[in-house]
Amino acid sequence: MSVIYFLSDAHLGGDEESIESRKRQDLVAFLDRLHHSDRLYLLGDVFDFWFDFGTPPPAHHAAVLAALEEATRRGVGIAFMGGNHDHWARTTRHPGYLETIVGLELIDDPHTLVVDGMRLLLCHGDALGGARGTYRVIRAVLHHPAAIFGFRLLGPRIGRWLAERTSALSRGSHQPEAQVVYEDRLHSAAREVLSSGRYEAVVAGHIHRPELLTTDNGVYLNLGDWIERRTYGRLENGKLTLEDFDRSGHEDDS
Repeated sequence: MSVIYFLSDAHLGGDEESIESRKRQDLVAFLDRLHHSDRLYLLGDVFDFWFDFGTPPPAHHAAVLAALEEATRRGVGIAFMGGNHDHWARTTRHPGYLETIVGLELIDDPHTLVVDGMRLLLCHGDALGGARGTYRVIRAVLHHPAAIFGFRLLGPRIGRWLAERTSALSRGSHQPEAQVVYEDRLHSAAREVLSSGRYEAVVAGHIHRPELLTTDNGVYLNLGDWIERRTYGRLENGKLTLEDFDRSGHEDDS
């Protein structure tokens, strides 16, 4: 029986090595358990930073990239949606490393998934309902072809150094009050999508707060994160669930 999985916000490369090694180990184990008929949707910020400079990716991503490549080789369909940290999987007009070497399918944000008549809206979550305030301008600039071209000219050494500094500053600026605002906005946007009647479910990430909420109009699933909680989504036989990664591999026996 085919199963569809959803995962986001591992932020690989964004933490100290003791945390990174456990994230990588658990993610590789998760990928190794996928069956050939399964499908996986990676919904953004899988990498704390990813930009295809046309050169080999950082060595610390090797284990996860190898596991992703092996999964696609045995028939697992894996789709990749860029988040606000790893949108730049294709930085030219041509497919990049994740497509040509790893075998991932790139999908836009948002993305409509139809399974057995069930319509799901998949998104990272940072711009569901439209980006707001200054972030709208920042996001537009970062997604603009001219900015992407200019950043690519910096090269991997300078570019990755700059991204690491920016990411660290961004994490340090996240206050609990702001987190509540982000959650409320995403809730409101998801409810609006569901109330339109076009979708039975909205699946998102971004806020690192796992939640499965059933409303009168459908289901809202937030995938949480793969940093502390190791949560992910699962769709089987029309039922959408929020799961915790089990290191024992018990799910394989179900």
